[in-house]
Amino acid sequence: MEILAAIGTVTIGVLLVILGFNALIIVHEWGHFIVARLCGVRCEKFYIWFDFWGLKFFKFKWGDTEYGLGLFPLGGYVKMLGQEDNPGAIQAEIERAKLQAQTATPPFDPEETVDFPERPKNNPNAETVDFVPNANTGGLASPAQNMNEVLKLTCPIFAPDSYLSKSVPQRLAIIIAGVLMNFLFAIVCATAAYMIGVTDVVSAVGNVVPGSPAWEAGLQTGDRITAIDGKPAKAFSDVRQKMVGGNKNVQLDIDRQGESMTINVAPRKRERDLFPQIGILLPFSLELLPLKEPISPHKQEYYSAEALEVLKKNTRENPLQLEKVDGQIVNNYAEYQAAQLQKIGQPITCTFSGMEAVFPAIPMREIPLRFKMGEIVSLLPDSNAAKQGIEKGDTLVSVDGDADIDPLKLPQIIQEKVNAGQQSVKLVIRKSGGSEQTLDVELNPTRFMPFSGLSMRDPMGSTALGLAWNVEPVIAAVNESAVPSGQPVPAIGDRIVSVELVNGIFPLDKNSFSKQTDEGFLITDIVDRVDRKGKTIERKVDIPYIFTFLLQETQPKKPKEGDEQQPLSVRLTLESPDETTKVVHLSISESTDWFNMDRGFSLSPEKTFFQAAGLGEALSRGMVKTVQVSLLIYKTLNSLINGTVSPKALMGPVGIVRLFYEVAQEPWSVYLMLLCLVGANLAVVNLLPLPPLDGGHIVFLTYEGIFRRPPNELVQVILSYVGLFLILVLMIWTITLDLSCITRW
Repeated sequence: MEILAAIGTVTIGVLLVILGFNALIIVHEWGHFIVARLCGVRCEKFYIWFDFWGLKFFKFKWGDTEYGLGLFPLGGYVKMLGQEDNPGAIQAEIERAKLQAQTATPPFDPEETVDFPERPKNNPNAETVDFVPNANTGGLASPAQNMNEVLKLTCPIFAPDSYLSKSVPQRLAIIIAGVLMNFLFAIVCATAAYMIGVTDVVSAVGNVVPGSPAWEAGLQTGDRITAIDGKPAKAFSDVRQKMVGGNKNVQLDIDRQGESMTINVAPRKRERDLFPQIGILLPFSLELLPLKEPISPHKQEYYSAEALEVLKKNTRENPLQLEKVDGQIVNNYAEYQAAQLQKIGQPITCTFSGMEAVFPAIPMREIPLRFKMGEIVSLLPDSNAAKQGIEKGDTLVSVDGDADIDPLKLPQIIQEKVNAGQQSVKLVIRKSGGSEQTLDVELNPTRFMPFSGLSMRDPMGSTALGLAWNVEPVIAAVNESAVPSGQPVPAIGDRIVSVELVNGIFPLDKNSFSKQTDEGFLITDIVDRVDRKGKTIERKVDIPYIFTFLLQETQPKKPKEGDEQQPLSVRLTLESPDETTKVVHLSISESTDWFNMDRGFSLSPEKTFFQAAGLGEALSRGMVKTVQVSLLIYKTLNSLINGTVSPKALMGPVGIVRLFYEVAQEPWSVYLMLLCLVGANLAVVNLLPLPPLDGGHIVFLTYEGIFRRPPNELVQVILSYVGLFLILVLMIWTITLDLSCITRW
């Protein structure tokens, strides 16, 4: 039964992908078709999908139009008489029409005797003028003109039902109709979604990335964002969309446990980021995420059978709700985080929908190395550390007399001091000039640990301490007893050039910063700075992201039948100060003093549900949504041009189809909203002033309407080929990204 259900799910998903993808193209072409017919243009073909080389499933003729279903499922097209997107075909059509006009046969016998009117009787002195009837207009023409010349002058170049014979306003209407239909289709889809009911992630703050603009501005887990630049914020996507434009400053109205405040934050785009970010993650609810495996396999060994049994009762239809932690009621995700962080390294008792179970502390995976503490890169403006004179570029030397600081474990160490009631710590700081300074720094008694797993380049940080610091990919200490025999021993001062997670299954999208290997996947060093001659000045592997996130989430490969399970391990390529390199293969162990910031189970994003009261409200919201999406696309295109958004953030047809398939498993409203988004996207992109897109035709027609003549034929052909080349380059680029041939990060 499970196999049949899986087959049914896949089949429905594929059908919805085909339906959605082709509907977007068909409504566009139908817009061209219907307006062309209203303007008297003969539409020779209307095809769903393409019939390259005449290959098609079927065809039939209705009126003067051939309808059919092509063999290649790439969209559809309308073939109008005299209208071509191919620049060479445009020129051929013009030449064909001219030749037809030059060789036109008179509609009557040229040898026929014609009676000419007599000299006007009311003017006997008038000059004698002989006339012949005009074959097309019924007027009179001089017999001094050759009859063939008369026909050349009076016969139109193009057939009357040809696209090229129509006036500029008519041709503009035909071209714009396709784009207009995409906008109308987007509105219809959004309206239908609001009638069904739309679910959005709430506009709130989940975890905050250390050293990010949001962290520096003082945003905290659980903050509700009520307005952005004075406009109401309805969903988390509103915050993300505001970041795309790379605004220098964004004003956020915040509700923090009933207290209203305004926080200004400036989005930041670091090198290799795809787009500007402020550094917040999705807000979470207390509802368990319905997963086939509620706990990652390598974490299940820490769970009791009773705890696993409770979690397995969670379903999509009846999700479990976290109600209490150690008997204390928790009302939101922030309260849950504070409660479980209060008992770092200890088990807690959670109550899910009336069922109690003990949930363990999950140890972090680690290797027998300690990394070098890097410079301080960020401070909380109102922290005691900032008030004591600590600055960016300073370096932590010791904390409460401990000079062997592990920069990855320090956030937890500080949190444990807060849990123990400690109010301050003694820090030794090395200033950027080399001098050292000893300070007593007060701790902020908060239990919100920032999360350094958003992306590469994130530092480590402590909100309680008010500092964020880099972790250098340089070895500061080695536990030699844990290095396998026969392996070269890493030396203090060696720099990490690459990290390979051997026997690991890559947990993220394949087109990220790493590459698959036969044994696992490899994270290579990143060129951080180069000089003017292109020589590398600094190389860096981002230690926090790899060892606090990737290493923790990577699963070992399943062995082939008959083989033994191989453990996950780490292979490091090291570069010594003398520039010699060596490869070290290290085993992974479970830490005894460093624990995961959550308990292993996954909570669902916090969502809000809205359903329109009637068709009028749904239509109004659908129109507003379509306008917002269209403006966002325009803003994104502008950001691509000015460099605010990376071209690696683009998605091509393969990615869109993949997204359609994923969304096809969701409720209908999600699917309809995606159709709205892609439909508006298709409309905006089609308006770009590039031949052979509709926008290119609009530019040519506008020129013809203003100057009363079409653009130079050679110019049209050249621009059309240039536009076609740019579109092909864009398609190749996005498809290459979709197929993971180019890393996005």
